[in-house]
Amino acid sequence: MTEFLFKELMLHEFLRNSVQKKKIKKKTSLMAVQAFESSHDDLIHDVSYDFYGKRLATCSSDQRVKVWEYSQENSCWEPVDTWKAHEGSVLKVSWAHPEFGQVIATCSFDRTVRIWEEQEHESRNSGKRWTEKAVLRESTGSVQDVEFAPNYMGLKFATCAADGMLRIYEALEVNNLAQWTLMEEISITTNTAGKESDGHYCLSWCPSRSTTPMIVIGCGKENCAKIFRQDSTNRWQAFEILEGHTNTVYDVSWAPSMGRAYHLIATASKDHNVRIFKLVDNKKDGFDIILAPELSDHSVEVWKVEWNVTGTILSSSGDDGRVRLWKCLLQSGEWKCMSTIYYDRQPESMEM
Repeated sequence: MTEFLFKELMLHEFLRNSVQKKKIKKKTSLMAVQAFESSHDDLIHDVSYDFYGKRLATCSSDQRVKVWEYSQENSCWEPVDTWKAHEGSVLKVSWAHPEFGQVIATCSFDRTVRIWEEQEHESRNSGKRWTEKAVLRESTGSVQDVEFAPNYMGLKFATCAADGMLRIYEALEVNNLAQWTLMEEISITTNTAGKESDGHYCLSWCPSRSTTPMIVIGCGKENCAKIFRQDSTNRWQAFEILEGHTNTVYDVSWAPSMGRAYHLIATASKDHNVRIFKLVDNKKDGFDIILAPELSDHSVEVWKVEWNVTGTILSSSGDDGRVRLWKCLLQSGEWKCMSTIYYDRQPESMEM
């Protein structure tokens, strides 16, 4: 539930801006929270918006994926289709950039990644509107995360799995979604004990096109995250290590740079803390890492972190059933909780 709330908040911000531009006399609250029945039969593992924020996909332990579309006319989320996507729990779902069409990738406990494309000629909610285009079976463990690369890199996506491997795939012909080439297969960890069936890995691409392609990997039980990029021989390797957590890292998120001279990466952990790392290019061999003080307001395990589209506000959610929004104070550079969102009542805000 909590993961819905921040993305719901961001959608309302999008809708509010759209309404203002069209000069329609209708008030849309930035902080409004709208709950709706997902109709999944088991735990929801992931929620993912499309590029425009008008559609979202959900995936669940019920082995199904659902796609929703927001109706401005009815002010509610309406189902587009639902289908059985895997033979095990579906753990993550990711949208490709719309220049490549309506394409999503899913990954699962069944050790596969599957690519789906919308068939607009099929009726809504027919179970046939999204067609399976490819099944990728290289992983020897559950595939725990999947994310499409920024569109300037072409039609690529990365996965990380419980077998301790980072894999990067590319559709060399973007019009042929049935053919994907495994471009890279990189070991995430040198600790073989970390390659467990219950290990937890997660990833986030660097969205900036002004730097070399990079991926941050949450290394689960190593209690850290690692930045992977290509070396002088174009081989992907781990360079900087983001340390500070004392327990499993559950999630990572690389902030949009929006012209900043540095990068921001957020991590969420079982140790009850959110951490924000500032990466400054040292012009020599990589980045100098500045660790912000830990954000411990949740006081419970934190499962998810995500930035807004400008990389200025961070959301976090955890076992306390709340979404917290964090913002950096301009004068002090300190990160403060600017609002707390509850699923069952209106948000609480603080003056910044």
